[in-house]
Amino acid sequence: MQIVLVGHGSIGSRYKQSLIKHLGPNDNLYIVDNNDSLLESLRKDGFNCFKSISEITSISKSISHGIVANWGPDHVKTAHELIDIGCKRLIIEKPVSSRIDELIDLKKRCNKENIFVTVHHHWNYTDILNIIKESENKFDIGDPVGIRFIGGAVCLSTNGTHYFDLGCSILKSIPKQISADLELDYINPRSEDLVNIGGMASYKMKNGTFIHASFSNQNSQAFRTEIVYRHAIIEISTELKIKCFKRKSEDILKFGEKITRYGDLEFLSDIHYKDISTIDLILENLFNGISPTVSIEHAETSLLMVLGAIESHLSMNKVQFDKVKDTGILIS
Repeated sequence: MQIVLVGHGSIGSRYKQSLIKHLGPNDNLYIVDNNDSLLESLRKDGFNCFKSISEITSISKSISHGIVANWGPDHVKTAHELIDIGCKRLIIEKPVSSRIDELIDLKKRCNKENIFVTVHHHWNYTDILNIIKESENKFDIGDPVGIRFIGGAVCLSTNGTHYFDLGCSILKSIPKQISADLELDYINPRSEDLVNIGGMASYKMKNGTFIHASFSNQNSQAFRTEIVYRHAIIEISTELKIKCFKRKSEDILKFGEKITRYGDLEFLSDIHYKDISTIDLILENLFNGISPTVSIEHAETSLLMVLGAIESHLSMNKVQFDKVKDTGILIS
């Protein structure tokens, strides 16, 4: 098996380390990046390095797998180029695209040519959904009514993509309507052309639940999540520690089915969860999966949540989820 890794940034370098274990000799791995000094350093370590995908075709005609880990706006273009040189199975890092029209074209091509594409949305490769469901049953807290995402300069796209995907899975729904008031700041260290998205975004879900996101580009807080239930909260802390809080049973009995501000939430229990690196898991899906863990169609939902928030902010109007439009803002 021969594989092309496009992009050797923070995530690309992690793919490289895992691929060394999977592939054996470096001859089976081709690395593409636009950083000359980086490529020179990698060549000294024995890797096959190139500045463009087209250069590889003169070296090998047997490439079947590819990983798209360069900057977000080039993901779809890179995926097309990898398919052009013979790749039939791909990993695409999030966001799968920066534009809706490009994503539609890629979906059509992959369906027509039977291309396997799995997208790296972190939580889908962990057991966190099972743990949350088990906790709901254990503590008898019912189904969630909504989710709050809170953080500093974590970016609605860069980190939000992962969490929006998780939120939709927990709530078992997708958005119906989006309303946003954002901070569009060009502070992304990767490029001054990439926006870092703070501010507030609210999503009314089709099943009546909600997702509220509140981020600030003036703060360095990591992600915190609150899964909201009628009488309880499951909190995922900035350290990815999970706790459950619930109203006292006597307060629930006292007020019956009424929603009231009275009655404190008391700590019930820590919920055991250990986050893991998912690089090896997504590579296993790439090499041996019958179907993608996260298909392009699945990944499209959280992408539209990001793009819809940008559109709502720029237009100063609510946006219907099934009518989200491109705005030209570059995300990563």
